[in-house]
Amino acid sequence: MGRRIVKAGLAAGAALVLAACGGGSDPATGAGAGGTGGGGGSEAGQDGAAKTTSLAQPDSLTVAFCQTLDNGGGGKAYQVILRSFAAKDGAFAGERTTALPPDAEPITGCDDDGPSYRVNTAFNKDLTLVAGLVDGDRAAAFDLATGHEVGAPDPDSFTKRPKNGGVAFHPVTGRLWYDLQSHDFQSTDPLGSRDPKGGLKTEESTPFAKIPDLLEQDGPTADTALATDGIHAVTVPDGGVVATSTTDNGLHLSRVDRGDDGEGSGVGAGAFLGDLPTVGLDEDNKVFCEPAFWRNATTLVCDFKQLTFSADYKKLLKTEDLVPENDRVNGQPVLSPDGKSFAFLSKGEDGRRGLFRGDFSGGEPKKITSVDPPVADEDNLRTTLIRWN
Repeated sequence: MGRRIVKAGLAAGAALVLAACGGGSDPATGAGAGGTGGGGGSEAGQDGAAKTTSLAQPDSLTVAFCQTLDNGGGGKAYQVILRSFAAKDGAFAGERTTALPPDAEPITGCDDDGPSYRVNTAFNKDLTLVAGLVDGDRAAAFDLATGHEVGAPDPDSFTKRPKNGGVAFHPVTGRLWYDLQSHDFQSTDPLGSRDPKGGLKTEESTPFAKIPDLLEQDGPTADTALATDGIHAVTVPDGGVVATSTTDNGLHLSRVDRGDDGEGSGVGAGAFLGDLPTVGLDEDNKVFCEPAFWRNATTLVCDFKQLTFSADYKKLLKTEDLVPENDRVNGQPVLSPDGKSFAFLSKGEDGRRGLFRGDFSGGEPKKITSVDPPVADEDNLRTTLIRWN
């Protein structure tokens, strides 16, 4: 099934970093100023401590900005900016700005078209590293404070490494995961993982035939394994059942399927996903939304719809709207740590984005703060809410 499932597009090959990648504007004139509760943004932006404080502070919301630049020679360069805000009042909590090396590209979050896919697995759990590819085929992690690659291989070694087509951080363990392609094409390849700072000496490998075990282990592990295959998916907390979406057929549920020979039905981690027919998601009842997260084993939040399924997932029992009908441009919601609320980015008629908080009653969301672009280049800037820490 792997490559037939809709995939998050990768950014184009990286090139020389322009001088313009030097850094973003001060939060005093950008994000954090002007929100309903963001009064602290201006002062925090002028405080140098905001550049070094943890971005993953409890009960904070972290927004990623990725600026894509043309170097004039047909290549692209990338600047990544993260900003965190207090979920309670929108106070500016911290920032990191870095330009990636000229041969590096972030694995996701820099796409200039397509759905607003989650970028959670592109960053490690303490938001100090971003995952990417070097020269388009080597998994790597980059320090968000310096832009330097961490745990890089020895440049003087005489070795032949498998190529990597996908890379992701496990949101719980913090390990860097990637596929291990021994050929110039995707095949029945194993998955590798390592401590990003420890480098290749910490690498562990999972054979292709054992990938179903990862998909059934738990939700975060399954999502990470599928992300190495370019598949945007959200898996039920205990693993085994996966929600994906395509532009043609809408929302779809899959179950782990090892196939008759234990080798699945294709290549990549997605080869082990089999169709799970669901009444209410069939040809005559397509639901077009992008899965965001499972609240529990049978309740899925898909964009701003809450869908409740039967225990065997064979029937959609109920669909509820989480926000009133509106004409705004809304990004995907992220779940609060206590599971009682969600947050999302939204752009109104004035063209300005804001962070909003909602509950699961379907009432009017409450604005947390305004989120203005950190650089005056919004046409080349992708803005995404990473997570609620």
